[in-house]
Amino acid sequence: MSDFQRQLFLVSLGVFAATGLLTWSITSIRYRITAKRLLVTWLGLPVRWIRLENIKHIGTRPGFWTERWPNVLFENGRTLVIRRKRGLVRSLLITPKYPFEFKASLELARETALRSAGHTDHPQPPSQPVAPPKRPNAAEA
Repeated sequence: MSDFQRQLFLVSLGVFAATGLLTWSITSIRYRITAKRLLVTWLGLPVRWIRLENIKHIGTRPGFWTERWPNVLFENGRTLVIRRKRGLVRSLLITPKYPFEFKASLELARETALRSAGHTDHPQPPSQPVAPPKRPNAAEA
């Protein structure tokens, strides 16, 4: 084997190894909900985080300009799109394993964060039914 063939072999082996490593690293993207943020981690390092108070809507249809953080090669109905209130790119696409369970957990955490921060975007129903005010009768007065 000549030096040129050896170099060509090593370069092609390096390209295939890098492609395989990059493909494998896509599957290491994870999503975690904390008390204040939604964290997107890659190889255990947080690479993207969104404050729960900044989430406007959670849906399943991506827009044209969407920041994508999938952890699978083919999304096949596992997508959740998080729309933010503020930011340059307001939509974020994630692909959790169980999207509707993750959506319910995220909405619950968001409501809890909004309540603890004192926002009144979604007023909570009173814990006890409110009785109508009593009117004084003319006979009692």
